[in-house]
Amino acid sequence: MHIPGVRWGLIRRPLPVFFCLLILGITSRPEAAGDAPARDGFQKILQESLETLWTGREVGPELKRRQQSMLNNGAVAKVDLESMAKTALTTIMDRHKTSRYIQKDLPERFNALFSPHINKKEFKQILWRALTSPIQGKEPFQIRIGTLAPPGTPWLTVPETSTIPEIETLSGGKILIKIYGGGVMGEDPEILKKMKDDQVDGCGCTALGVLTASPDASALLIPGLFKNYEEVDYICEKFRPDLDRVFEEKGYILAALIDTGFFYLFSKNAVTGLTDMKSQKVATWFGTVETALYQELGIVPIPVTTPELVTALSTNVVTTNLSPAAWVLGMQAHQYCRYYLKPPLLYSPAAVIVSTRMRDRLQKQIGISDVFAWNIQEVMVSEFNGLEPEWKAQIRSYEEKSLMAFETKCGIQPVVLSPQDQQVIEKAGTSLQQKLAGKVFSAKLMNDIQKALEAYRAQKQ
Repeated sequence: MHIPGVRWGLIRRPLPVFFCLLILGITSRPEAAGDAPARDGFQKILQESLETLWTGREVGPELKRRQQSMLNNGAVAKVDLESMAKTALTTIMDRHKTSRYIQKDLPERFNALFSPHINKKEFKQILWRALTSPIQGKEPFQIRIGTLAPPGTPWLTVPETSTIPEIETLSGGKILIKIYGGGVMGEDPEILKKMKDDQVDGCGCTALGVLTASPDASALLIPGLFKNYEEVDYICEKFRPDLDRVFEEKGYILAALIDTGFFYLFSKNAVTGLTDMKSQKVATWFGTVETALYQELGIVPIPVTTPELVTALSTNVVTTNLSPAAWVLGMQAHQYCRYYLKPPLLYSPAAVIVSTRMRDRLQKQIGISDVFAWNIQEVMVSEFNGLEPEWKAQIRSYEEKSLMAFETKCGIQPVVLSPQDQQVIEKAGTSLQQKLAGKVFSAKLMNDIQKALEAYRAQKQ
């Protein structure tokens, strides 16, 4: 066949190359053209699903189906998926607020939606890369926390060996947490004052700090309220949102709620029960509930600051103190004690709180929106929330070992309170509830805690 104007001799040799190029053009160009829309479509689905998780909403079946379909057919390589997730999260963090309650379940919810393409550990790394992406330059953001907690005790060792180094690693060194322990920043009230002056960001609070920062929390210190740690955990979990709220109303974020512990009366002198306490020099150091309790028991206490308590015991300024066993051991105060009364008189929480003003410092130093600063705060708070079970377990183990060491190695004799003395303490607790409710702590909160405890005990029987 002859086609006018075509010289076959010129195209005969390049013909195979021509057809190869033609085939490549046909097969590759439509795929390349379709690749961008596919990625764009997946980015939208990814953005929608991550936004749903971030705000605590339920992922609908249709959204889940579309995402799983894209993931399972290999539309996006893993490295691209991780990059797209970081980009989506960075955008979401600037637009939508999350909360520590949402963050608590977020890794599991993410895993249910993205596994096996991205696991929980990988998601956490992506999350922190997005979270710290606005922190540029050589200057990290440092969070400063003061505490009375003695070095070498679980109040310090647990966060110093787990969450604090983990946050430094996850943030790539962009966020650092520095703890000033052993009272170098002063007593809890002094640390709280320094928080208002922006000298520090947070306080690892003893009973003294908890009551100063949020008097409503003193409802947990009523003598005889709790019989064991199971009851403590039940109430603290059930009323955690209420406790978070009362702290925030005072300008604080409750990053961790742990234990100061159960408080025992320790004495240098021989005692047989509560009656003997009236002739002792009894120290008072942590505030309203303690002082009110002594008044109910007919004891005239001697005010002593926490850093001075060991010195006061060693010089006989005081002979008796109400303290948690772990603190007595940690501060070496046991060398000035020969007797302790049991069961304990009351329970007190400990807490790590940070100032709500830290968000302002985040905004100014990093140059981010209020929403982004809020999200950094909530993610960090959730890290400390997640540490609470292990933290409390180690504090309680340390308390148990302290009491055992007192009796077996230190020669401190336990004195078991008589049933009559225990009834006196219960009556004092009931009287304190009536006198302090509505004045020091919320009457409603106290009543709700009592009802919840009664229901819990009935269920356990």
